[in-house]
Amino acid sequence: NPERKEILSLPVLPGRITPAETAHRLGFEPEHIPVLISLGLLKPLGHPAASTVKYFASVEIEVLRNDPKWLAKASDALRHKWKLKNDAAKKRSGNGGVILPESD
Repeated sequence: NPERKEILSLPVLPGRITPAETAHRLGFEPEHIPVLISLGLLKPLGHPAASTVKYFASVEIEVLRNDPKWLAKASDALRHKWKLKNDAAKKRSGNGGVILPESD
């Protein structure tokens, strides 16, 4: 959505942003956001139900975006999660099949 890209490039962001916008601001893929939530590395606003869209406070996302230690921790956590998934797939398939993330 070009309008949303324009909004995300503004010097002052909206108060709350979507998971896709959060991923973009942090440099992750949108599918990484639920994993980061499940690992306790991201916290959505309020108490959203499992099946609803989660929103994030843009001020908190900007703090994380500028924190190299948090970025490294999140990157390592995602890498570890994929390693566990790959190891489980190898055990199940018995032929060493590997599941690779779409991007990292």
